[in-house]
Amino acid sequence: MDLADAAPTAGVLACVALLLVLAAPFVLIADPGTGLAVYYASGALGVAGVGFLAALLVIVFLSAKQERRAADTVAGVALVASVGLLALALAWALAVDVQNLYSFPASASWIVWHRWLVVGVSAVVPLSAAAYARAVL
Repeated sequence: MDLADAAPTAGVLACVALLLVLAAPFVLIADPGTGLAVYYASGALGVAGVGFLAALLVIVFLSAKQERRAADTVAGVALVASVGLLALALAWALAVDVQNLYSFPASASWIVWHRWLVVGVSAVVPLSAAAYARAVL
């Protein structure tokens, strides 16, 4: 398997992992009134843009893998959208109110580092897009 095949696969896996990480607090924190809405709405755009771009990039990476469009076009779209994804994730993580994080129950103490996990996983997406761009250009 060469880099032009492996990079889109890594991009799809990273985007799916990011969507799972974003959904984890909804599944793992069942207590009502925990402030999840405030947590996800932090910043100017909230985290919805991150989820949207992650879902969109799954489609972009799959089109690269299936060679449905010109490889250089797909590489450019994937690279620009993935850098935007990382920027949105970082802006959201920096805008989260730390006091809101400490209002969660003790069983959800992991929420304090969840936002940085989102940023870390979203950083893998532009790396795979850059690898794909390097392989096809």
